[in-house]
Amino acid sequence: MTYKELPVTRILAELEKYSLLPAIIFRSSRAQCDADIEQIYKAKRAEIDTASQVSLREEIERIMEKYGMDRSSIVSNPSYQPLITTACGAHHAGQLLQWRLLLEELMTRNKLRLMIATGTVAAGVDFPARTVVITAHSRPDSEGFKNYSPSEFQQMAGRAGRRGKDKVGFCVVSPGRFCDARYIYKLAKQPPEPLRSAYFASPSTVLNLLKHRTEDDLRFTVDKSLAAFLDRKEAVIVRQGVLKLEKEKEELLRAAKDSEASGVQKQLKKLEKRIRRMYRQAEKLEVKQIEQLNLALAGLKELGYIDEKGLTHKGVWAAALCTNLILILAEAIEEGLFYEASIEELTGLVASIAGDAHRHYYNLSPKVIPKEKFKQLEEVVRRVKSVYLAPGGFEEVEVVPDAANTAIAWSYERDWESFASKLRLARVAEGDAARLILQTSEQLNQLTKLRDFFPDLAVTAGEARALLSRPPLTEGFMLE
Repeated sequence: MTYKELPVTRILAELEKYSLLPAIIFRSSRAQCDADIEQIYKAKRAEIDTASQVSLREEIERIMEKYGMDRSSIVSNPSYQPLITTACGAHHAGQLLQWRLLLEELMTRNKLRLMIATGTVAAGVDFPARTVVITAHSRPDSEGFKNYSPSEFQQMAGRAGRRGKDKVGFCVVSPGRFCDARYIYKLAKQPPEPLRSAYFASPSTVLNLLKHRTEDDLRFTVDKSLAAFLDRKEAVIVRQGVLKLEKEKEELLRAAKDSEASGVQKQLKKLEKRIRRMYRQAEKLEVKQIEQLNLALAGLKELGYIDEKGLTHKGVWAAALCTNLILILAEAIEEGLFYEASIEELTGLVASIAGDAHRHYYNLSPKVIPKEKFKQLEEVVRRVKSVYLAPGGFEEVEVVPDAANTAIAWSYERDWESFASKLRLARVAEGDAARLILQTSEQLNQLTKLRDFFPDLAVTAGEARALLSRPPLTEGFMLE
Protein backbone atom coordinates (compact mmCIF):
# COMPACT_ATOMS: atom_id res chain seq x y z
CA MET A 1 0.00 0.00 0.00
CA THR A 2 1.32 3.47 -0.88
CA TYR A 3 0.32 6.72 0.79
CA LYS A 4 0.00 10.20 -0.60
CA GLU A 5 3.06 12.14 0.46
CA LEU A 6 2.43 14.83 3.06
CA PRO A 7 3.53 18.33 2.01
CA VAL A 8 6.34 19.75 4.12
CA THR A 9 4.11 22.62 5.27
CA ARG A 10 1.68 20.08 6.75
CA ILE A 11 4.52 18.22 8.47
CA LEU A 12 5.83 21.50 9.94
CA ALA A 13 2.35 22.49 11.15
CA GLU A 14 1.76 19.11 12.82
CA LEU A 15 5.15 19.14 14.52
CA GLU A 16 4.51 22.65 15.82
CA LYS A 17 1.00 21.71 16.98
CA TYR A 18 2.33 18.91 19.18
CA SER A 19 5.44 20.81 20.40
CA LEU A 20 7.81 18.53 18.49
CA LEU A 21 10.12 21.27 17.20
CA PRO A 22 13.02 21.69 16.52
CA ALA A 23 13.08 18.87 14.01
CA ILE A 24 15.18 17.39 11.23
CA ILE A 25 13.39 16.10 8.13
CA PHE A 26 15.51 13.64 6.17
CA ARG A 27 15.04 13.70 2.40
CA SER A 28 16.61 11.46 -0.23
CA SER A 29 17.78 14.24 -2.59
CA ARG A 30 19.16 17.76 -2.52
CA ALA A 31 16.48 18.99 -4.92
CA GLN A 32 13.79 17.85 -2.49
CA CYS A 33 15.43 19.77 0.36
CA ASP A 34 15.54 22.99 -1.69
CA ALA A 35 11.97 22.51 -2.96
CA ASP A 36 10.74 22.05 0.62
CA ILE A 37 12.34 25.32 1.74
CA GLU A 38 10.78 27.14 -1.21
CA GLN A 39 7.37 25.66 -0.35
CA ILE A 40 7.67 26.69 3.30
CA TYR A 41 8.80 30.20 2.28
CA LYS A 42 5.68 30.64 0.14
CA ALA A 43 3.36 29.56 2.97
CA LYS A 44 2.27 32.60 4.97
CA ARG A 45 1.44 30.53 8.04
CA ALA A 46 5.04 29.26 8.20
CA GLU A 47 6.47 32.73 8.90
CA ILE A 48 7.86 33.52 12.35
CA ASP A 49 7.01 36.81 14.08
CA THR A 50 9.03 39.99 13.53
CA ALA A 51 10.78 39.86 16.91
CA SER A 52 11.94 36.28 16.22
CA GLN A 53 13.22 37.32 12.80
CA VAL A 54 15.26 40.16 14.34
CA SER A 55 16.66 37.79 16.99
CA LEU A 56 17.56 35.21 14.33
CA ARG A 57 19.28 37.81 12.17
CA GLU A 58 21.35 39.00 15.14
CA GLU A 59 22.32 35.42 15.98
CA ILE A 60 23.45 34.85 12.40
CA GLU A 61 25.62 37.98 12.58
CA ARG A 62 27.24 36.69 15.77
CA ILE A 63 27.95 33.30 14.20
CA MET A 64 29.45 34.87 11.07
CA GLU A 65 31.70 37.05 13.22
CA LYS A 66 32.74 34.13 15.43
CA TYR A 67 33.83 31.95 12.51
CA GLY A 68 35.02 34.72 10.19
CA MET A 69 32.51 33.74 7.53
CA ASP A 70 32.29 35.59 4.24
CA ARG A 71 29.17 37.68 4.83
CA SER A 72 28.40 38.35 1.16
CA SER A 73 28.27 34.65 0.28
CA ILE A 74 25.91 34.00 3.20
CA VAL A 75 23.41 36.81 2.59
CA SER A 76 23.43 36.25 -1.19
CA ASN A 77 22.52 32.58 -0.73
CA PRO A 78 19.03 31.98 -2.23
CA SER A 79 18.04 30.26 1.02
CA TYR A 80 19.03 33.20 3.26
CA GLN A 81 15.73 35.09 3.12
CA PRO A 82 13.64 31.93 3.63
CA LEU A 83 15.86 31.17 6.64
CA ILE A 84 15.24 34.60 8.19
CA THR A 85 11.50 34.50 7.47
CA THR A 86 10.72 30.93 8.57
CA ALA A 87 13.67 29.74 10.73
CA CYS A 88 13.91 26.73 8.40
CA GLY A 89 16.96 25.74 6.35
CA ALA A 90 18.19 23.16 3.84
CA HIS A 91 21.40 21.30 4.70
CA HIS A 92 23.05 19.19 2.01
CA ALA A 93 26.31 18.75 0.11
CA GLY A 94 25.14 21.12 -2.62
CA GLN A 95 25.48 24.02 -0.16
CA LEU A 96 28.68 25.82 0.81
CA LEU A 97 30.42 24.37 3.85
CA GLN A 98 30.06 27.64 5.79
CA TRP A 99 26.31 27.72 5.07
CA ARG A 100 25.99 24.24 6.53
CA LEU A 101 28.06 25.28 9.54
CA LEU A 102 25.75 28.26 10.03
CA LEU A 103 22.67 26.01 10.10
CA GLU A 104 24.35 23.59 12.50
CA GLU A 105 25.20 26.44 14.87
CA LEU A 106 21.66 27.80 14.69
CA MET A 107 20.25 24.36 15.47
CA THR A 108 22.65 23.92 18.39
CA ARG A 109 21.63 27.36 19.73
CA ASN A 110 17.94 26.46 19.44
CA LYS A 111 17.31 29.15 16.81
CA LEU A 112 16.27 26.84 13.97
CA ARG A 113 12.78 25.33 13.89
CA LEU A 114 13.32 22.90 11.06
CA MET A 115 16.32 21.56 9.20
CA ILE A 116 15.66 19.68 5.96
CA ALA A 117 18.64 17.51 5.15
CA THR A 118 19.90 14.56 3.16
CA GLY A 119 21.04 11.46 5.04
CA THR A 120 24.69 12.53 4.92
CA VAL A 121 24.07 15.01 7.76
CA ALA A 122 23.27 12.09 10.07
CA ALA A 123 26.71 10.54 9.75
CA GLY A 124 28.73 13.73 9.48
CA VAL A 125 27.30 16.07 12.12
CA ASP A 126 26.95 15.52 15.85
CA PHE A 127 23.93 17.57 16.87
CA PRO A 128 20.45 16.43 17.88
CA ALA A 129 16.88 17.71 17.49
CA ARG A 130 13.72 17.02 19.46
CA THR A 131 12.20 15.15 16.53
CA VAL A 132 13.47 13.35 13.45
CA VAL A 133 11.17 12.76 10.46
CA ILE A 134 12.15 10.03 7.99
CA THR A 135 10.51 10.38 4.58
CA ALA A 136 12.33 7.72 2.52
CA HIS A 137 13.67 4.21 2.99
CA SER A 138 16.36 4.52 0.32
CA ARG A 139 18.95 6.95 -0.99
CA PRO A 140 20.39 7.62 -4.45
CA ASP A 141 23.81 6.23 -5.33
CA SER A 142 25.87 5.75 -8.49
CA GLU A 143 23.76 2.74 -9.54
CA GLY A 144 20.29 4.12 -8.81
CA PHE A 145 18.69 3.84 -5.37
CA LYS A 146 19.95 1.83 -2.43
CA ASN A 147 17.93 0.92 0.66
CA TYR A 148 19.16 2.36 3.95
CA SER A 149 21.33 0.03 5.99
CA PRO A 150 20.66 -0.48 9.72
CA SER A 151 23.62 1.81 10.52
CA GLU A 152 22.32 4.60 8.28
CA PHE A 153 18.87 4.37 9.84
CA GLN A 154 20.33 4.34 13.35
CA GLN A 155 22.42 7.43 12.56
CA MET A 156 19.29 9.31 11.48
CA ALA A 157 16.99 8.08 14.24
CA GLY A 158 19.74 8.66 16.80
CA ARG A 159 19.52 12.42 16.23
CA ALA A 160 16.17 12.45 18.06
CA GLY A 161 16.38 13.86 21.58
CA ARG A 162 18.52 16.71 22.93
CA ARG A 163 20.61 15.92 25.99
CA GLY A 164 19.62 18.12 28.90
CA LYS A 165 16.55 19.48 27.06
CA ASP A 166 14.36 16.51 26.12
CA LYS A 167 13.46 13.58 28.33
CA VAL A 168 12.60 11.65 25.20
CA GLY A 169 13.22 12.11 21.47
CA PHE A 170 10.78 11.28 18.70
CA CYS A 171 11.49 9.51 15.43
CA VAL A 172 8.52 9.86 13.07
CA VAL A 173 8.03 8.08 9.76
CA SER A 174 6.09 9.88 7.04
CA PRO A 175 4.96 7.18 4.57
CA GLY A 176 4.78 8.02 0.89
CA ARG A 177 5.80 6.83 -2.58
CA PHE A 178 9.45 6.60 -1.54
CA CYS A 179 8.97 5.56 2.06
CA ASP A 180 7.77 2.08 2.92
CA ALA A 181 6.99 2.18 6.65
CA ARG A 182 7.12 -1.62 6.78
CA TYR A 183 10.76 -1.61 5.69
CA ILE A 184 11.56 1.16 8.20
CA TYR A 185 9.89 -0.94 10.92
CA LYS A 186 12.16 -3.89 10.06
CA LEU A 187 15.21 -1.60 10.04
CA ALA A 188 14.34 -0.29 13.50
CA LYS A 189 14.55 -3.84 14.87
CA GLN A 190 17.95 -4.61 13.34
CA PRO A 191 21.04 -4.78 15.59
CA PRO A 192 24.03 -2.48 14.91
CA GLU A 193 26.21 -3.60 12.02
CA PRO A 194 29.57 -5.17 12.90
CA LEU A 195 32.72 -3.07 13.09
CA ARG A 196 34.58 -2.96 9.78
CA SER A 197 38.08 -1.74 9.02
CA ALA A 198 38.52 0.93 6.35
CA TYR A 199 42.24 0.17 6.08
CA PHE A 200 43.95 -0.68 2.84
CA ALA A 201 47.61 -0.52 1.81
CA SER A 202 47.42 2.72 -0.18
CA PRO A 203 50.34 3.66 -2.47
CA SER A 204 51.15 6.70 -0.32
CA THR A 205 51.20 4.61 2.87
CA VAL A 206 53.37 1.90 1.33
CA LEU A 207 55.93 4.33 -0.12
CA ASN A 208 56.24 6.28 3.12
CA LEU A 209 56.63 3.12 5.22
CA LEU A 210 59.31 1.83 2.84
CA LYS A 211 61.46 4.87 3.66
CA HIS A 212 62.35 3.19 6.97
CA ARG A 213 61.14 -0.41 6.65
CA THR A 214 61.54 -3.47 4.47
CA GLU A 215 58.80 -5.28 2.57
CA ASP A 216 58.83 -8.02 5.22
CA ASP A 217 58.30 -5.38 7.92
CA LEU A 218 55.25 -4.17 6.00
CA ARG A 219 53.85 -7.69 5.75
CA PHE A 220 54.26 -8.14 9.51
CA THR A 221 52.49 -4.80 10.18
CA VAL A 222 49.62 -5.62 7.82
CA ASP A 223 49.23 -9.09 9.32
CA LYS A 224 48.75 -7.47 12.75
CA SER A 225 46.24 -4.87 11.51
CA LEU A 226 42.58 -4.65 12.54
CA ALA A 227 41.58 -5.45 8.96
CA ALA A 228 43.54 -8.73 9.02
CA PHE A 229 42.16 -9.58 12.48
CA LEU A 230 38.57 -9.08 11.32
CA ASP A 231 39.20 -11.10 8.15
CA ARG A 232 40.57 -14.02 10.19
CA LYS A 233 37.62 -13.75 12.57
CA GLU A 234 35.25 -13.99 9.62
CA ALA A 235 37.24 -16.95 8.28
CA VAL A 236 36.73 -18.78 11.60
CA ILE A 237 32.96 -18.29 11.28
CA VAL A 238 33.07 -19.64 7.71
CA ARG A 239 35.07 -22.70 8.83
CA GLN A 240 32.56 -23.33 11.62
CA GLY A 241 29.88 -23.32 8.96
CA VAL A 242 31.92 -25.87 7.01
CA LEU A 243 32.01 -28.20 10.05
CA LYS A 244 28.21 -28.10 10.24
CA LEU A 245 27.97 -28.94 6.54
CA GLU A 246 30.44 -31.82 7.01
CA LYS A 247 28.11 -33.28 9.64
CA GLU A 248 25.18 -32.92 7.23
CA LYS A 249 27.28 -34.69 4.62
CA GLU A 250 27.94 -37.63 6.99
CA GLU A 251 24.22 -37.94 7.69
CA LEU A 252 23.48 -37.94 3.95
CA LEU A 253 26.11 -40.62 3.37
CA ARG A 254 24.48 -42.81 6.00
CA ALA A 255 21.09 -42.16 4.41
CA ALA A 256 22.51 -43.12 1.02
CA LYS A 257 23.57 -46.51 2.39
CA ASP A 258 20.25 -47.17 4.09
CA SER A 259 18.09 -45.88 1.24
CA GLU A 260 17.97 -46.10 -2.50
CA ALA A 261 16.49 -42.62 -2.90
CA SER A 262 17.83 -41.13 -6.13
CA GLY A 263 17.74 -37.56 -4.75
CA VAL A 264 20.41 -38.26 -2.10
CA GLN A 265 23.31 -38.25 -4.60
CA LYS A 266 22.21 -34.90 -5.99
CA GLN A 267 22.04 -33.46 -2.48
CA LEU A 268 25.53 -34.79 -1.77
CA LYS A 269 26.98 -33.14 -4.86
CA LYS A 270 25.40 -29.80 -3.98
CA LEU A 271 26.68 -30.06 -0.42
CA GLU A 272 30.23 -30.96 -1.48
CA LYS A 273 30.26 -28.04 -3.92
CA ARG A 274 29.14 -25.68 -1.17
CA ILE A 275 31.79 -27.04 1.23
CA ARG A 276 34.57 -26.50 -1.34
CA ARG A 277 33.36 -22.97 -2.00
CA MET A 278 33.35 -22.12 1.72
CA TYR A 279 36.84 -23.60 2.19
CA ARG A 280 38.14 -21.34 -0.60
CA GLN A 281 36.34 -18.36 0.95
CA ALA A 282 37.99 -18.99 4.34
CA GLU A 283 41.43 -19.42 2.78
CA LYS A 284 41.10 -16.16 0.84
CA LEU A 285 39.99 -14.27 3.95
CA GLU A 286 42.98 -15.52 5.94
CA VAL A 287 45.48 -14.04 3.47
CA LYS A 288 43.37 -11.20 2.02
CA GLN A 289 45.34 -8.26 3.47
CA ILE A 290 48.73 -9.79 2.66
CA GLU A 291 47.61 -10.51 -0.90
CA GLN A 292 46.46 -6.91 -1.32
CA LEU A 293 49.82 -5.67 -0.02
CA ASN A 294 51.62 -7.98 -2.45
CA LEU A 295 49.49 -6.58 -5.29
CA ALA A 296 50.39 -3.04 -4.19
CA LEU A 297 54.10 -3.86 -4.11
CA ALA A 298 53.93 -5.53 -7.53
CA GLY A 299 52.19 -2.49 -9.04
CA LEU A 300 54.69 -0.06 -7.51
CA LYS A 301 57.58 -2.15 -8.85
CA GLU A 302 56.14 -2.24 -12.36
CA LEU A 303 55.64 1.54 -12.32
CA GLY A 304 59.21 2.08 -11.13
CA TYR A 305 58.70 3.35 -7.56
CA ILE A 306 60.46 0.46 -5.82
CA ASP A 307 62.98 -2.23 -6.71
CA GLU A 308 64.71 -5.06 -4.85
CA LYS A 309 66.69 -2.52 -2.78
CA GLY A 310 63.71 -0.42 -1.71
CA LEU A 311 62.58 3.00 -2.93
CA THR A 312 63.92 4.25 -6.25
CA HIS A 313 64.62 7.96 -6.83
CA LYS A 314 61.12 8.22 -8.31
CA GLY A 315 59.69 6.53 -5.23
CA VAL A 316 61.52 8.94 -2.90
CA TRP A 317 60.04 12.10 -4.40
CA ALA A 318 56.62 10.54 -5.00
CA ALA A 319 56.38 9.62 -1.30
CA ALA A 320 56.08 13.34 -0.53
CA LEU A 321 52.64 13.33 -2.19
CA CYS A 322 50.27 12.27 0.60
CA THR A 323 47.15 11.94 -1.53
CA ASN A 324 44.95 9.29 -3.12
CA LEU A 325 46.05 10.68 -6.52
CA ILE A 326 49.72 10.07 -5.78
CA LEU A 327 50.33 7.67 -8.68
CA ILE A 328 48.37 9.69 -11.24
CA LEU A 329 50.11 12.94 -10.28
CA ALA A 330 53.52 11.28 -10.17
CA GLU A 331 53.05 9.61 -13.56
CA ALA A 332 51.82 12.90 -15.05
CA ILE A 333 54.99 14.58 -13.75
CA GLU A 334 57.12 11.75 -15.13
CA GLU A 335 55.41 12.11 -18.52
CA GLY A 336 56.22 15.84 -18.56
CA LEU A 337 52.54 16.76 -18.62
CA PHE A 338 53.09 19.55 -16.09
CA TYR A 339 56.41 20.69 -17.58
CA GLU A 340 56.36 24.49 -18.05
CA ALA A 341 52.59 24.45 -17.47
CA SER A 342 51.00 27.83 -16.84
CA ILE A 343 49.03 28.49 -13.65
CA GLU A 344 45.79 28.03 -15.61
CA GLU A 345 46.92 24.76 -17.19
CA LEU A 346 48.15 23.28 -13.91
CA THR A 347 44.96 24.32 -12.11
CA GLY A 348 42.76 22.83 -14.83
CA LEU A 349 44.66 19.56 -15.24
CA VAL A 350 44.71 18.90 -11.50
CA ALA A 351 41.04 19.87 -11.14
CA SER A 352 40.04 17.52 -13.96
CA ILE A 353 41.11 14.50 -11.86
CA ALA A 354 40.18 15.96 -8.46
CA GLY A 355 36.43 16.13 -9.09
CA ASP A 356 33.71 13.49 -9.18
CA ALA A 357 32.85 12.14 -12.62
CA HIS A 358 29.12 11.95 -11.81
CA ARG A 359 28.87 15.62 -10.76
CA HIS A 360 27.71 18.44 -13.00
CA TYR A 361 30.29 21.22 -13.30
CA TYR A 362 30.54 24.64 -14.94
CA ASN A 363 30.78 24.42 -18.74
CA LEU A 364 29.88 27.91 -20.01
CA SER A 365 33.38 29.41 -20.10
CA PRO A 366 35.83 29.15 -23.05
CA LYS A 367 38.06 26.08 -22.96
CA VAL A 368 41.61 27.02 -21.92
CA ILE A 369 43.35 23.63 -21.99
CA PRO A 370 43.95 21.85 -25.33
CA LYS A 371 42.15 18.52 -25.80
CA GLU A 372 45.51 16.83 -26.39
CA LYS A 373 46.51 17.55 -22.79
CA PHE A 374 43.36 15.87 -21.48
CA LYS A 375 43.99 12.87 -23.76
CA GLN A 376 47.51 12.53 -22.36
CA LEU A 377 46.14 12.67 -18.83
CA GLU A 378 43.46 10.10 -19.67
CA GLU A 379 46.21 7.77 -20.90
CA VAL A 380 48.09 8.25 -17.62
CA VAL A 381 44.94 7.39 -15.61
CA ARG A 382 44.26 4.35 -17.80
CA ARG A 383 47.81 3.05 -17.44
CA VAL A 384 47.90 3.47 -13.66
CA LYS A 385 44.59 1.64 -13.27
CA SER A 386 45.74 -1.21 -15.53
CA VAL A 387 49.06 -1.71 -13.71
CA TYR A 388 48.21 -0.98 -10.08
CA LEU A 389 45.60 -3.64 -9.27
CA ALA A 390 45.46 -3.23 -5.49
CA PRO A 391 42.97 -0.86 -3.84
CA GLY A 392 44.39 2.62 -4.35
CA GLY A 393 41.58 5.05 -3.67
CA PHE A 394 41.58 6.23 -7.28
CA GLU A 395 39.45 3.51 -8.89
CA GLU A 396 36.67 5.96 -9.79
CA VAL A 397 38.97 8.77 -10.97
CA GLU A 398 38.24 10.05 -14.47
CA VAL A 399 39.37 13.08 -16.42
CA VAL A 400 36.54 15.64 -16.30
CA PRO A 401 37.21 18.71 -18.51
CA ASP A 402 34.25 20.62 -17.04
CA ALA A 403 35.87 20.31 -13.61
CA ALA A 404 38.92 22.05 -15.08
CA ASN A 405 36.71 24.86 -16.42
CA THR A 406 35.09 25.29 -13.00
CA ALA A 407 38.35 25.72 -11.10
CA ILE A 408 39.84 28.04 -13.74
CA ALA A 409 36.66 30.14 -13.83
CA TRP A 410 36.86 30.65 -10.05
CA SER A 411 40.51 31.68 -10.27
CA TYR A 412 39.44 34.46 -12.69
CA GLU A 413 36.46 35.65 -10.61
CA ARG A 414 36.73 38.60 -8.21
CA ASP A 415 34.41 37.19 -5.51
CA TRP A 416 32.17 34.22 -4.73
CA GLU A 417 28.94 36.16 -5.11
CA SER A 418 29.57 36.84 -8.82
CA PHE A 419 30.90 33.29 -9.30
CA ALA A 420 27.81 31.81 -7.61
CA SER A 421 25.53 33.68 -10.02
CA LYS A 422 27.34 32.00 -12.93
CA LEU A 423 27.07 28.62 -11.22
CA ARG A 424 23.32 29.05 -10.83
CA LEU A 425 23.06 30.01 -14.50
CA ALA A 426 24.81 26.74 -15.40
CA ARG A 427 22.75 24.80 -12.81
CA VAL A 428 25.83 23.84 -10.82
CA ALA A 429 25.44 23.36 -7.06
CA GLU A 430 27.63 25.76 -5.09
CA GLY A 431 28.65 22.96 -2.73
CA ASP A 432 29.82 20.76 -5.61
CA ALA A 433 31.90 23.60 -7.07
CA ALA A 434 33.33 24.50 -3.67
CA ARG A 435 34.23 20.89 -2.88
CA LEU A 436 35.95 20.52 -6.26
CA ILE A 437 37.95 23.71 -5.70
CA LEU A 438 38.94 22.62 -2.18
CA GLN A 439 40.03 19.21 -3.47
CA THR A 440 42.00 20.84 -6.29
CA SER A 441 43.62 23.21 -3.82
CA GLU A 442 44.68 20.30 -1.63
CA GLN A 443 46.19 18.41 -4.58
CA LEU A 444 48.09 21.56 -5.59
CA ASN A 445 49.29 21.85 -2.00
CA GLN A 446 50.75 18.35 -2.31
CA LEU A 447 52.67 19.43 -5.42
CA THR A 448 54.26 22.30 -3.46
CA LYS A 449 56.02 19.65 -1.36
CA LEU A 450 58.16 18.73 -4.38
CA ARG A 451 60.23 21.94 -4.21
CA ASP A 452 63.48 19.98 -3.67
CA PHE A 453 62.84 17.88 -6.79
CA PHE A 454 60.71 20.04 -9.11
CA PRO A 455 61.12 23.65 -7.89
CA ASP A 456 59.39 25.31 -10.84
CA LEU A 457 56.37 23.02 -10.56
CA ALA A 458 56.17 23.62 -6.79
CA VAL A 459 56.19 27.40 -7.28
CA THR A 460 53.48 27.26 -9.96
CA ALA A 461 51.37 24.97 -7.76
CA GLY A 462 51.67 27.41 -4.86
CA GLU A 463 50.58 30.34 -7.02
CA ALA A 464 47.67 28.34 -8.44
CA ARG A 465 46.56 27.34 -4.96
CA ALA A 466 46.65 30.95 -3.77
CA LEU A 467 44.19 31.92 -6.52
CA LEU A 468 41.78 29.19 -5.42
CA SER A 469 42.06 29.66 -1.64
CA ARG A 470 40.07 32.87 -1.36
CA PRO A 471 36.96 33.70 0.70
CA PRO A 472 34.77 31.83 1.31
CA LEU A 473 37.20 28.98 0.56
CA THR A 474 39.89 30.13 2.99
CA GLU A 475 41.92 28.06 5.44
CA GLY A 476 39.16 27.99 8.07
CA PHE A 477 36.86 26.15 5.66
CA MET A 478 39.35 23.94 3.84
CA LEU A 479 38.34 20.67 5.49
CA GLU A 480 35.00 18.88 5.09
